[in-house]
Amino acid sequence: MVMSVSSSRPAVRPAKTVRENTIEKGKQGLVIGAVLGAAEGFTRKSWLSTKGEPSDSFVKNVSKEMQKALKPEDKSEVTKVNKFFEALLDYRTEPSELRERIEKSKELSNAVIKKEGETTQTALDRIFAQDKPLLKQELRDLQNRTTIDKKVDLHAAKQLVKTNFDASAKKFKRSADTSKEMFSVIKKSMQNVRLKRTGRDTIIGGILLGITGMLVGATQHNSKSKKA
Repeated sequence: MVMSVSSSRPAVRPAKTVRENTIEKGKQGLVIGAVLGAAEGFTRKSWLSTKGEPSDSFVKNVSKEMQKALKPEDKSEVTKVNKFFEALLDYRTEPSELRERIEKSKELSNAVIKKEGETTQTALDRIFAQDKPLLKQELRDLQNRTTIDKKVDLHAAKQLVKTNFDASAKKFKRSADTSKEMFSVIKKSMQNVRLKRTGRDTIIGGILLGITGMLVGATQHNSKSKKA
């Protein structure tokens, strides 16, 4: 009886198609590009503008973080003040709604100018009895007398950034006039901008090197085909 002898030679793998080879190289480029892009985005001082100064978008981020750092009751007052002035700019808003917003806000109520002997309610009665143009003007003047919103607006954010930015070293250093809590607002904003930039650079880097990898895969395959 003749025993069959199995071949010890490894099975020959079929040659990869152009599509398979291209996709493989594209995936390799995508991974490498994502890693390089993430590293680039994380190490870059993305909070700086092209002029080497803190960018406007960074200052806006600082302003948002300043508002988050407020006590809950102060944060609520900032929202009420901002919503009031948004409503004031809307021509569709009725005077009764504006008055209600003032009455529900401690900050806005305190900003109402009261004549001698007036309470907040009697002062509002007098103010809202005016013609609409005069009423609107007086209500706009309320903003000059509010304080809580000015602690977290863009001007306050710019001042905080300016006070703690070392222009020569292009980095932030806590000044003697800035508390640890407020400086942490700057650091938090730096982290936010850095993570956003990292995410963007990760995607861009991955796409660019992914495309490059696909081109390399197709080129290598065509080169092998010509030699064959």
